[in-house]
Amino acid sequence: MVLARRVAYVSILNLGSRMAHGVQVMKNAQAWAGAVSDFEFITCVTPQSRLGLDPEALARLYGLQRRFAITAYPLAAPHPRLETFWPKAVFHRLAAGRCARRGVDLVYTRANLTPPATLALGLPTVVETHSPPGDDPEKRALYAVLGHPQLKPIVTISPDLARRYAEHGLPAEKILVAPDGVDLAAFARDPGREAARAQLGLPTDRPLAMYVGHLYDGRGVEDILEAARRLPEVNFVLVGGHAVDVERWRTRAGALGLANLSLTGFVDNTLVPLHLWAGDLLLMPYGASCPTVAWMSPLKMFEYMAAARPILASDLPAIREILDHGRTAWLTPPDSGEALAQGVREILADPQRAGDMAAAARAKVEDYSWDRRVARILDFVAGRP
Repeated sequence: MVLARRVAYVSILNLGSRMAHGVQVMKNAQAWAGAVSDFEFITCVTPQSRLGLDPEALARLYGLQRRFAITAYPLAAPHPRLETFWPKAVFHRLAAGRCARRGVDLVYTRANLTPPATLALGLPTVVETHSPPGDDPEKRALYAVLGHPQLKPIVTISPDLARRYAEHGLPAEKILVAPDGVDLAAFARDPGREAARAQLGLPTDRPLAMYVGHLYDGRGVEDILEAARRLPEVNFVLVGGHAVDVERWRTRAGALGLANLSLTGFVDNTLVPLHLWAGDLLLMPYGASCPTVAWMSPLKMFEYMAAARPILASDLPAIREILDHGRTAWLTPPDSGEALAQGVREILADPQRAGDMAAAARAKVEDYSWDRRVARILDFVAGRP
């Protein structure tokens, strides 16, 4: 039995990254820091990033409520084009050595090259994965140590991923399904729609459909544009996205003459709750072609639930793992702007039902806090039911 009191989270997150996985990693780390008596986050960053590791800036960017110890080795590839040739194994060996010197009880990681380094030093290790089995060199390095007695559970974010790893040969007793979660403390002070809109400078006299997240293909942005075209009486606000994607969709919206649609660009995670509270409903129209559609566990889904606003989402198996049509969300066929527009109409036409769905989703998300997720992982590691 492993009783973890001293834990290290080894990551390859380049601090300052605006990718969704950065928020997931840092929120997860924050929960670990609150669950154990001694915690350290170990990562590799580019030399440039290492010069700007401002705790306050990181707290705003990732929406952190609690500080924790961070050790950042300046060993990340300075440019994505150099990633293939960069000696990643050096960082993992250094991180493993640091964990051994500190005498950690448990190493937690999302990096496939970490376990070979930590297990070689006899350190109990938990691996979290957000992707299916594959044949790339880093996955092969992980497969080589799957039978190691000190390898604790493989944490997957969905039943689909768990099934794939079981079919790949991983013993079922070493797999834990732990969907992504939410920092409930960030959603503790709902100011109400009007106050939220006033703070954000948004109109208060029209219904507002809000989307928060990246603007990649497969996220249903084209369906939001079509819904906005069909519903000129409703305002649509899209929050987030890289600058190139924001400009691409802003240009398309302009060509369609969508005066009722606006894109804000990226905002720090600290500001995400305020934007969600401003909405009459929250959009999550993933397309069936989204690369991770079969096994995803979207961060935005749990943040939407925590915001206690009605959710309009695509009717997809991974979404139905958490949300129930008509009870905790309104689900519509994916890849249909017409269906999305009809869903907006139905939610706005029945405020009582919309409020009931939002309240039910808020109650359900209590089970998906990051703190509870870490507690489940610790129980699994310790052999507690």
